[in-house]
Amino acid sequence: MKKIRKSFWSAYWKLHDKKKMLVSRLKGYLDGLPPKTRKRIVLTMLAAFAMLALYTFGKAVYDIGRNDGRQLVKDHAGQVELSIKPENNHNVIPHLYGTDEE
Repeated sequence: MKKIRKSFWSAYWKLHDKKKMLVSRLKGYLDGLPPKTRKRIVLTMLAAFAMLALYTFGKAVYDIGRNDGRQLVKDHAGQVELSIKPENNHNVIPHLYGTDEE
């Protein structure tokens, strides 16, 4: 059991170190880019996000009125009984919902 745990943690730390190395390489590459290129990358990402957001919103609005041949079932829920638990607090007057008593 101890061997399995040890091998698991050693594999975990190896992956962790690889991830750190890749992140540092990527960070170094991106820090070396000129500001104009960085701005283009950010604006391209923003434009892609805006296009996808507008598409999602437009598709949702378009689909609001469509029912694809399905009909909603409209049934009356019936009368709902609201139970009132008696309070031991004498300062509170319980209101009886659904009755004409005041």
